[in-house]
Amino acid sequence: MEENNTPNADDLINVNNTVILTNLPEGQKIKLRDGSTAEVTANPRDGGWVFIKVLESPDDPSSVGSEDMAFATDVIGLVD
Repeated sequence: MEENNTPNADDLINVNNTVILTNLPEGQKIKLRDGSTAEVTANPRDGGWVFIKVLESPDDPSSVGSEDMAFATDVIGLVD
């Protein structure tokens, strides 16, 4: 982890390219399995779930702006 305690992408993805949700910071943009992009709004740090706000959704544009939860297997990557 960087000295300013802000995790970088290498700290948040393990060797299998699985996103580790435990230390995912609020405000981090993530890519979801359904092709959506979302922003982490809260993280209970349980490693299983994060609260998100949908930023882009090619398959369901009406979901943009909605808030939801994402499970660990739904999160496939980080967005810079």
